[in-house]
Amino acid sequence: MINDTEMLNYILQSAEMGCDGVKNVRKGKISSAMNSVLTNQLARYGKIYSTAGGMLEKLGEELHHVSPVAKKMARLSANRDLKRDPSGSHIAEMMIKGNTMGVSKMAQHLRSYDRTDPNITLLAKKMLDVEQEHINELRGFL
Repeated sequence: MINDTEMLNYILQSAEMGCDGVKNVRKGKISSAMNSVLTNQLARYGKIYSTAGGMLEKLGEELHHVSPVAKKMARLSANRDLKRDPSGSHIAEMMIKGNTMGVSKMAQHLRSYDRTDPNITLLAKKMLDVEQEHINELRGFL
């Protein structure tokens, strides 16, 4: 079973990777419509990140960020994909894949979470909803 601290750190890291992913693809040439969607997604991830971080601090727990190596690998992979195909539809596809992986892993973690704190459960479900909302928004760009 996953305890409160582990779940909050997982949510924090998921939101952190979401922020980094959005920032990486926004460096490319994207339409103003896609930029608007990605800007909103970045704000949603940022809010969840801040909430999870605040909850961890309130518990007196340490925040465990995504490792710099994992971030660099993700950035290199995104840059390689963008060089191969910088189109808006490809960016949407890349982001949808990342969000789909996020939904899958968050659902797994939520099933393993001992659910002792309803606020943490609610935040994890919010993260799931946000990831699904992002997928739905990006489908229009395929």
